[in-house]
Amino acid sequence: MNMNSVTNEHIDRPTLQWNERLHYRDRLRSARYAALADAEGFSEICFAIEALGLRLLGQKAEMGSYMDKVSDLARDSLVLSDLWRSFPGYFTRFDALYETVRIARNDAMHTGVYARHATSAAIELCIGLEEALMRAQQIQRLSVADFMVKSAVVVESWQPVAHARQLMLTHSFSFLPVQLGGWKLLSEISLAKFLSGVRSKKKLLATTIEAASNDGLALIDARVVAPEALTSELLAGVDIDHGPALWLVLDEQARLTGVLSPFELM
Repeated sequence: MNMNSVTNEHIDRPTLQWNERLHYRDRLRSARYAALADAEGFSEICFAIEALGLRLLGQKAEMGSYMDKVSDLARDSLVLSDLWRSFPGYFTRFDALYETVRIARNDAMHTGVYARHATSAAIELCIGLEEALMRAQQIQRLSVADFMVKSAVVVESWQPVAHARQLMLTHSFSFLPVQLGGWKLLSEISLAKFLSGVRSKKKLLATTIEAASNDGLALIDARVVAPEALTSELLAGVDIDHGPALWLVLDEQARLTGVLSPFELM
């Protein structure tokens, strides 16, 4: 197959059930988040792509052997199939991304500029494949459960402010859920304001979230939704000038089952 010919022309797309699409989308997404937090997470992206390739090819092989099957899936991604033609300075074609990841997968030199380049290519490939997995049936599947991040990262009220800070800096989070008299959100701006000023930063970092909430650390009431809620209704009800666009997804027993942000809906 000429990999430069990845287009949206008629082709028999890979047959994947919706639950399978969600499974591989979630695995790619988790691997992408891991790579953003730590360049060593590059390997997790490779494992996720290989798992998808194994499913599509139907047999275990080297990463290069999965390329044609994954390419067929990539035709459902506008980023991987079309946009690189119109905006070559911003997007990279599928075969170039895949080959970069494949070569780096087998190369032990995962340091410095080389590692950053390989990780950047892997993340871009992930974003495209996640789009491809969701696009085929996106019109029929519009509930929160189909898009939410299931492995939500939370901070406990008894944990120190330093832990919340570490999570935010490591994962580039803008908000962290916390259960304190109901579900709340700790925002990055609130934490920055709390830690600024003349008071001892060491003491503030050692303060528990609960104690800090009574001493100037502002928490926001979280928007709570059910898994079956429609994403279109959530977006329609958002005022972009007020409040965080982050929803906590609770089941019938009021347990946190996931989070949903605009990132998952783009």
